[in-house]
Amino acid sequence: MKTESTRFRFIGHALNGDGPFRPVITYNAYDKPSNVNYSYLIKYPRESDEKFARRCELAFYASPLARVTNKFVSHVASKPVSREVSNEILALVMDDVDGKNNSVDVFWQEFMLNAKARGSLLLLVDMPNQIPQTQLEQIANRVAPYWTYILPENVTDYQVNDYGKFDYVEFSGTYTKENGEKVDCVWHFDAEMWEARDNDDKVLTSGEHPLRECPVISFTEMGDYPNVGPFAPIADLSKRLYNLDSELDEILRSQTFSLLTMQVPDNTSGEERLEAARIAGETIGTNNLLMHGGSTPAFIAPPDGPASIYLERIRDIRDQISDIGLEVTQINQQESGIAMQMRFHTINAELAKFCGRMEDLERRAWELTARWLGINELPEIEWPRDFNLADTEQELQILRDMQETAMSPAVVMEQQKKVIETQFSGMDRDQLEDLTNSLNNDLSQTDG
Repeated sequence: MKTESTRFRFIGHALNGDGPFRPVITYNAYDKPSNVNYSYLIKYPRESDEKFARRCELAFYASPLARVTNKFVSHVASKPVSREVSNEILALVMDDVDGKNNSVDVFWQEFMLNAKARGSLLLLVDMPNQIPQTQLEQIANRVAPYWTYILPENVTDYQVNDYGKFDYVEFSGTYTKENGEKVDCVWHFDAEMWEARDNDDKVLTSGEHPLRECPVISFTEMGDYPNVGPFAPIADLSKRLYNLDSELDEILRSQTFSLLTMQVPDNTSGEERLEAARIAGETIGTNNLLMHGGSTPAFIAPPDGPASIYLERIRDIRDQISDIGLEVTQINQQESGIAMQMRFHTINAELAKFCGRMEDLERRAWELTARWLGINELPEIEWPRDFNLADTEQELQILRDMQETAMSPAVVMEQQKKVIETQFSGMDRDQLEDLTNSLNNDLSQTDG
């Protein structure tokens, strides 16, 4: 469990840009830095704490994992999820799914961001303790199940059965006492009951539930829980990029400015050279004058080789992150048409697979919600599967080639539809159908 939590916690830090990616350096009364080891920067051999603390304070982290994950989730969110709900209480839950006035679509966007980055995430479907006597009061007071996602790094213990479901789950959280005080605790949920225990293993609250299964369900991108997703290597590359940026910054700060040199006669003694160097080191600046003897002083610039090597390595790391993150915003002009099509097919397939997993999770969540309420009605849900991500310019070129080779109007029209679907992929489904239907009307008028 400790190894799993450590891995997921690191990915969470890489996603949010917090923790050791944002170390807060404090200094004692003697101006000595403390907690300098709480950083994902790797300390140089023989690097002093003071210099390392300065490097930690100057380091920056742009969270590449958050960038690529946001883009992936944005592609998913560009296609609406089809839901039909007839039950009034379930419609109430759909409008406020987490008890914080967030609709189910808003809730899923935050959920998907954390789930895609980690590859695993848990969902708790819980019910308030106090149940009103009438349905009207229940609707008026929003006494219905609410959904809460649980980060895998907060899970302290669990057991998965042969069907991939939890026998029980325990995770760290907080409990609010009657006086409003919040205390740290460990929550336990299983197929029959739930409870919260404090750090001394004292039960703070407990109860039973009628679900006959654990109300915590898991989302994974592949296999049973726990599963680290395909975006996890981006967290490791982000750590390396974080260090490379800091090391390059250190090179630039140390070597950007030219060095002053002055030739001294060969017969100068060692003591005289040291004294000249001391005077120069103490006096050289933009507001004073250097007195010298012998040859005229000159400036030499440090070589740019180390900085160039770092820049090249940083570009390589960023290219790897873009490749793993399935980024398509920058089209490689040297990439062949077939390779480009394969890349878009891969992205579309990954989006469809992710949506399939999300649809299964939402169905299970509504089943638990209905079981809490004691009803048999369930919403009809359908997540999108075809995203049609493609390069519009390439599809237009294919269309022009078809027209120049005098292909049949029906074939040309199908390619025109593909261009429309690619260009207007974020449009409402009904509007998109109106545009494609207009092609059919134009073709029938031409035939007439």
